[in-house]
Amino acid sequence: MKKFILFIPLFICLFALSQEQLVEQVNPVTESVAVSTKSIENSGLTQEQIIKLDETTRILLADYQSTTKEFESLKLYNDQVQKIINSQIEEIENIILKIDELDKTNQRIVPLMLKMIDSLENFILLDMPFLMTERSTRVLNLKETMDRGDISTSEKFRLITEAYKTELEYGRTIETYRDNILINGVETSADFLRVGRIALTYLTVDGNKGGYWDTKSSSYMKASSSIRRATADALKIASKQAPPALIKIPLYRDSNE
Repeated sequence: MKKFILFIPLFICLFALSQEQLVEQVNPVTESVAVSTKSIENSGLTQEQIIKLDETTRILLADYQSTTKEFESLKLYNDQVQKIINSQIEEIENIILKIDELDKTNQRIVPLMLKMIDSLENFILLDMPFLMTERSTRVLNLKETMDRGDISTSEKFRLITEAYKTELEYGRTIETYRDNILINGVETSADFLRVGRIALTYLTVDGNKGGYWDTKSSSYMKASSSIRRATADALKIASKQAPPALIKIPLYRDSNE
């Protein structure tokens, strides 16, 4: 029983000693932990900054990559646009050259066209006086056309050549038409017969008067009764009111009439 009692105090003493030593050993650890904790807390602030810096870096990197891709895309687009611009510049230069050539051509052809119109006008004045209003109006229209800037040179030239072709056709055709003529100073309505450019006769609507164009005197001559009848027959044939037949028409001045 005594041994047991002695053992317990000894154990308690040893336990008490161990507690004191443990406390002494734990204090440095606690201080170390506190220091470590404080250090971690300090390092935590730096880590937060690092995290924020890392996030900022990632954002900037993403923006850089996006900007780089956009730059490459814009560069390709600009290169393509530059090719188009270069092509357009080349086309403009070609157009300018064509305009220069056209200007040089116009400098040569415009005076020629003006001369052609003047020649056509003089020809009509010297020709048999048929359809004078129509033919004179055609020449007048050509002159007005030459002063217009909205009509191309090629179109002007085409109109002039068309007028020449029309005049050329007059020499190959036969036609009748109604017009007015001065007879003894009185304007009278008459039916005209034109055979190419070799004969031009007329007969008044009432059939009482007639005449023919004399190329030698460049004037109308009074037609005889036979010429009036021939003209009347020719007018009927030309208007398909009578079958074709041989008729005599004056081609020159008849000194016997």
